[in-house]
Amino acid sequence: ITIYIIFTDTIIDQSFSNPSENDYNNLLISHSKSLDCPCNKISIAYKDFIEINTTFHQICSSDFVNIKWINYLFHEGYWYDYERRDIRVRGSAYFLFLSSLCSISQTTINNAIEQFLNEIFINTKLISEPEFNIQIENIILQFRNETLTKFSGSLKLLRDIMNGNAFVSSYFLNWYWWRDVNSTSSIIPISPIIMENGCSCGTQSDCIDSGGIYYILNNIQKFAMPGWNIGCSVVETLLYSTFECLYNQTCIDLLLHYATSVSSLYSYGMNISAINSSIVSRFKRNALTQTIADELFIEEWKVNSSYSLFYNQCAPAYCSYK
Repeated sequence: ITIYIIFTDTIIDQSFSNPSENDYNNLLISHSKSLDCPCNKISIAYKDFIEINTTFHQICSSDFVNIKWINYLFHEGYWYDYERRDIRVRGSAYFLFLSSLCSISQTTINNAIEQFLNEIFINTKLISEPEFNIQIENIILQFRNETLTKFSGSLKLLRDIMNGNAFVSSYFLNWYWWRDVNSTSSIIPISPIIMENGCSCGTQSDCIDSGGIYYILNNIQKFAMPGWNIGCSVVETLLYSTFECLYNQTCIDLLLHYATSVSSLYSYGMNISAINSSIVSRFKRNALTQTIADELFIEEWKVNSSYSLFYNQCAPAYCSYK
């Protein structure tokens, strides 16, 4: 009788209790295909291992969004004495809107970050650091894109509502309107603003003219403010303009020189500093304000994610491998 004895390999599961992060990394090297480390805590808030900070464009902390500057330009509000393309007096509305945009942008991103960090990252099993980094990078990218898309969408909706309803600007930016104080008629005559290139604010919302300083008597341009384009509304004017002049102290000094004639009765003078051109910006100086606003005026996103903090939250009680 011949007896055949068949020996078969038996695979035995092994486990490692309460592995440290270093233990896990060592196990990962030797048992990468079979290593399984269930998380003790599968729902972890992003705030427990991610930190997000943002740096905003200089314009949002500059003199140009300061209420003192805005009031200085407005003076007593005699905007109807000046050509509609003149930045004096009307400029207060443009910079007030800029200040509001900066404030709304900062509030929007702060609220979005807070909400995101309170959301939950779910993992039943511990993942390796490279896989963790890839997942978090994709999640942050999605968060950024969604936040920017929502904000730019809201800004577009505002413009569509204003332009679609053809609201009459009180600053004579899209329609001329007048009222005879001696007339008892309730009808106010209006006529559309026609730009130098023939574009009519009565039929289009994207018309622009060169902004600056104009002679009061003949409306001839005295000083062209680089990058400043007067549109059919305060919103369109700002969004179609750039900050070119605001980077140039000479340009600012000229603007102040002409603005002083409007605000000569003020008890204080104005010292305005240009945007610091030595500070690196990801936006070009001739970038439209709309381009910068669509990015929430954010110069830099600073995201710090810690795999070690994630590991401590996951806190695997054991790792099994074959």
